[in-house]
Amino acid sequence: MTGIERILQLKHFLLYNFLFWVVFCTLDVVRILSFTINFESSFELIHIIRWPLSSYFSYWILSYFIFDMYIRSRRLKGKYFFLYHFISSILFGVIHKVLTGTMGLLLERLFLEQETKTWREILLIWEKTYFDIVGDIIIYWLVILILIGLDFYKKFNDQNLKRLELESELGKSQLKSMKMQMNPHFLFNAFNTIAMMIRQKKDDEAINMIGGLSDMFRLSLNKELKQFVPLKDEVELLKNYLSIESLRYKDRLTINWQIDENSLNYEVPNFILQPIVENAFKHGIAKTLNKAALKISVRKENERLVLEVFNTGSGLSPNWELQRDKGIGLSNTIDRLLKLYNEEFKFLINEKDDGVSVILKLPIKD
Repeated sequence: MTGIERILQLKHFLLYNFLFWVVFCTLDVVRILSFTINFESSFELIHIIRWPLSSYFSYWILSYFIFDMYIRSRRLKGKYFFLYHFISSILFGVIHKVLTGTMGLLLERLFLEQETKTWREILLIWEKTYFDIVGDIIIYWLVILILIGLDFYKKFNDQNLKRLELESELGKSQLKSMKMQMNPHFLFNAFNTIAMMIRQKKDDEAINMIGGLSDMFRLSLNKELKQFVPLKDEVELLKNYLSIESLRYKDRLTINWQIDENSLNYEVPNFILQPIVENAFKHGIAKTLNKAALKISVRKENERLVLEVFNTGSGLSPNWELQRDKGIGLSNTIDRLLKLYNEEFKFLINEKDDGVSVILKLPIKD
């Protein structure tokens, strides 16, 4: 595909462009033919060579000049865009007038026994009809407006497609979150712990455990499918999950929260923390029998919201690289962040102290 076809994502655009000028040229030829018939004149090729054939043929050739100018100017804004194309439109008008006259002369030499105008006569006509350049400038801007319209239409479709993909991924994130909470091992340990509490007559603790399970499922089921939620909602869901998960490890797990209270109202991607915490258990904490620690911290740093999940336990494998070794969970998380923030975020995984630290640096969204 050519550059303009890639930008507009429109196959066979150059063919459509050719047909566009052919249609307008044909309409003018038909109009001339109709005029000669109405006035009972004879129709000859000489009547259409200089206009419209030469004129529209020149428009078609110079349309590639307009496409190139548009591609070069797409990143310009406001007055710079206007000034760039104002100068280009004048240049287009001058070139079109010269090219039309030259093309007309060449076509007459090709199809007629003798051309109707000499170069001197053509120059005299140009001097008297220089105002035709104004019409060419208008044609230039009409083509530019069509390109802008097609470009905006393509961007609108891209945004809709991006929105649908994000909504689909958000639904998958919620389903993944529910699957993690409904994991047989997780539920077995939770129910086994409740049963043990009841046998030990720790009724209050058992009731709190049941209430925690209920709150966790209620929050997950009632959580709205929005791309962004306040950080406090994400933290509340995570605290309910960890209050249950921590019972699996009893006294072997220490959970440390370091949340900047002033950050709780900032918006973060929905279900963004839980997959990262799940990875901390799956690849770190669950692989060691020693005492483990999980630290979740949130802070504001240089107009960015920094979310960090640190866990002790099994570290990264030798020569581990994020781009090469990230699993499905991290890949989905990074892909979703790319769609939400483009490249205005940072996702870092490093070995730190006796464990692994995952850091998200997100643009602040109030």
